[in-house]
Amino acid sequence: MSLSDYGSALVTGASSGIGTALVRALTERGIKTYALARRRKRLDALATETGCTPLVVDLRDKEEIDRALSELDVDILINNAGHGRSEGPLHQADVNAIYDMIQTNVSSGLHLVRAISPRLVARRHGHIVMIGSVAGLHPIKASVYGATKGAIHLLCQNLRIELVGTGVRVTEICPGRVRTEFFEHAFGTAQGRELTSGFTLLEPEDIASAVVHALDAPQRVNITMVEMTPTEQAVGGLQIAESGNIA
Repeated sequence: MSLSDYGSALVTGASSGIGTALVRALTERGIKTYALARRRKRLDALATETGCTPLVVDLRDKEEIDRALSELDVDILINNAGHGRSEGPLHQADVNAIYDMIQTNVSSGLHLVRAISPRLVARRHGHIVMIGSVAGLHPIKASVYGATKGAIHLLCQNLRIELVGTGVRVTEICPGRVRTEFFEHAFGTAQGRELTSGFTLLEPEDIASAVVHALDAPQRVNITMVEMTPTEQAVGGLQIAESGNIA
């Protein structure tokens, strides 16, 4: 099973950044692509450009997911929708920010797989791609966002076990910093620009290329996880703080 054997795909978070790049890459390969997001004007513009089919859905609402996707039959699910918010340390985090990230980054992904995967299993072929993050693999001083992406990482690992023998493949893509709207939305314009300046970031097209590579692999190959960062970004390290409170 290579990409040429697939006919259709659903891409979430399609109105900007990685999602838009994915829609362009798939439609260029002749895949009928459903582009899902909340921003209708952007989706309509993308449909005019690429020929994709726009779906305006708020993924935080599981009933809306069911209404929009109950009859949708695709070969590929790419769960890209997600965001971060500058919640600060967990003990200072805004409760609404916590639950919004959980609903958008975790719950929606679970509901999407629940809605789409039965038809993949019934056909005994298909591909589920989850856009995770290096934040789900390594500590990065963002407890809530890291926890949501860590949940996606374990979801993918468990899905592979549940789906083994069905012919349905599961791929997780874990990017580092990418040139998108993410950081300005999460941290505000000034801090967002600071976090993405001074080195060369990944581009959304880099992530789309990795996804296409995984989809295009022969059926005997499941590219389970791809971790990719800018050349000038390394994740991890040890932090130590002096304290006079410990004897």
